[in-house]
Amino acid sequence: MKLEEIVSKMSKLYLGRLVDSFLRDVPKDDEEKMRRLILKNKDEFVDHARIENKLNFIKEDRDTGLLNKIILKLLLNENGYILTSDVLKKRVQEKEKEIIEESKKENVLKHSDPEALRIYERVLKAAWRWQDSISSHEQNILDVLKEELDLSLYEHRILESKLGFFPQKNNKIHGRKKIKEALKDLQYRGLVARIRDENTYFVIPAEIAEIMRDIMKIELRNEAYLLLLQELKKMQLKDVLRDNNLPVSGRKKDLCERIINARIKPSTSLESLTSSELSEFLRSLEDVKITGTKSDKINEIIGFYDKLITHSVKGEDPREQYYNYIIELAERDYEQLRGNNIIEKDREIEQFFEKATSYLFEILFGHEPVDMKGNENPDGKLKFNKDEVVLWDNKSSEKEYNFPDTHFNQFERYIKGEQKRVTLFLIIVPSCSEKCIQKVQKLKVESHTDTDVGLITAENLKYAAETWRDYSTDDTSFNLEVLNYTGMLTKNVLKQRMEWLIN
Repeated sequence: MKLEEIVSKMSKLYLGRLVDSFLRDVPKDDEEKMRRLILKNKDEFVDHARIENKLNFIKEDRDTGLLNKIILKLLLNENGYILTSDVLKKRVQEKEKEIIEESKKENVLKHSDPEALRIYERVLKAAWRWQDSISSHEQNILDVLKEELDLSLYEHRILESKLGFFPQKNNKIHGRKKIKEALKDLQYRGLVARIRDENTYFVIPAEIAEIMRDIMKIELRNEAYLLLLQELKKMQLKDVLRDNNLPVSGRKKDLCERIINARIKPSTSLESLTSSELSEFLRSLEDVKITGTKSDKINEIIGFYDKLITHSVKGEDPREQYYNYIIELAERDYEQLRGNNIIEKDREIEQFFEKATSYLFEILFGHEPVDMKGNENPDGKLKFNKDEVVLWDNKSSEKEYNFPDTHFNQFERYIKGEQKRVTLFLIIVPSCSEKCIQKVQKLKVESHTDTDVGLITAENLKYAAETWRDYSTDDTSFNLEVLNYTGMLTKNVLKQRMEWLIN
């Protein structure tokens, strides 16, 4: 999310914190003036030296500094660098628990340098022995030693947890109050913004996220890195591990996990491939340059995977993965779909778009699609009431949907061929022009059944699926009357209809 969009969704208090992070002695009594002031001074806000200075937490108390690093790492590992307030706070506590549990494993650091660990642990233990705390001076010495011994922050935290001091004394995790204080500190530093848009979110502006990642040496988000490694051949993965003095046995899945767990950077992994192997890899990707030096090729591969929008599957329904990419399927975004291994062949797009929509109606809206007989059918059918049904059809396109006459005739046949009255025919598209509105109105008239014909983008349908419960006291199923509308179902139209129909 860009800075301009972020400030438009910030209230007076939080705008003031952002202003204070890089501008001094300016009035903070007018929201609009603060928004204009921030955007006018954007160059100072995104200044590399300013960001690097604000990322130095050495003078903060240990709890705030530790939490700041965890929060930033979590946000920088998310699509769009954004999380809701509740999810972020929960993830921080989960990350702390994860470190504690990993530290209990006997061989958790078996691939680390044993002599480096022995030296660092002795110094770390001595530092904690004095007053059961770590001063900024001691932390500075530990940071220098950690760098000299080539140990990671992860290894530091594991050792600290083994000693009983991570994240706090006796391995006590931080409460929400402490996390809230750290978030406040990050806002005053101008590194994180708090916005309101249906929910409360914390977000890192895109303009500074890339600079922060460069300073913090984060090349790829974890899920994107895993996708990259999965595309390497097993022998290439073994070469990566061998070059980093790590075991090479196991399944391909084990090798990928070992590389990630060893904190080997993507650029370091790709350095193990030859220039010709990198060229072969690049040929399998969309819209990338294949020529150049070995370094150029590595940067091109990392750049490709850095642009991917990755999602994790929470349930066991295979359609969930298609739903996660319903917008990309609608837009035929080959780069995202192939890069995330969603499709192998172009013709799978329509099939998976239909499955994504079926998942949305059944799992998120609570309406099980009705089976249809024969070959001349729309993509989906729902029961509206005992006498009426809802039909839908998916139309993916790389460009704006233009509602050709062939589709008009097709939809008219679907409506007239249905035994029960079709109360709504819904067309799900990537985007469409105003000219399409005339077609839906014409189809409503020429169907001779007073069927409402709605146009909705995959993005707006997904929005409705994920927000309707905020407007309803009954969360068993979505009221399909919300979609029973002729015209373009924009986000504003959906909001209005959910407000007065669902309540």
